[in-house]
Amino acid sequence: MPQDNMEIYSILLDRIIELEYQPGELLNEKKLIEEFKVSRTPIREALLKLSEKDFVKMVPRVGTYITQVDIRDIKYAYEVKKNLEVLACELAAERASEEQAQELLAIVERIETYSSQADYKKYIHDDYFFRKIIREASQNPYLQNYLEELNKKTMRFVNYVQYKMDNPEWYNESLRTIAQAIKNRNAEVAGKEMKTHTEIFLNELSKRFFM
Repeated sequence: MPQDNMEIYSILLDRIIELEYQPGELLNEKKLIEEFKVSRTPIREALLKLSEKDFVKMVPRVGTYITQVDIRDIKYAYEVKKNLEVLACELAAERASEEQAQELLAIVERIETYSSQADYKKYIHDDYFFRKIIREASQNPYLQNYLEELNKKTMRFVNYVQYKMDNPEWYNESLRTIAQAIKNRNAEVAGKEMKTHTEIFLNELSKRFFM
């Protein structure tokens, strides 16, 4: 069982993102202490960190609640994320290892077998890992940290709305173009395609949710 607050934080954050804890749900600290077999201190430290990231709200003498999904906040996250992902793509094309490039292509091949309706959760998770590999391949720790924070928020959102793509064929082909450009060390094509990809995706979200 995890013993320190960072491990507990990561587990609780995953549960929030995956909606095991629903927005507005009250967390029971006593049950968490019993589950993780730790004192109150690591639990409180983990919850404080989640509070700093706006995933929970700690109300004195009441308890700790899972925050609601704030559509305006998500819109702001996407607006920042789209530009940073272009930079990450360009850097990944210059710095990715052969193993990372092959991983990206393997994810694309897997995604191409999914149904956008029945397998939307698989889409969400593989899309996250696709972008995670690109972040790591950028070899820029500041960029990795910023994008990781933003992607945690947006992943929770797409899980919450059960987002399903209208045009998975375009989406899949776009990811393949990005992956192939990174493998070919073509930063210009990788960045340009990621820019188009994120703009189309954000426009689609805007029409549905950000009116």
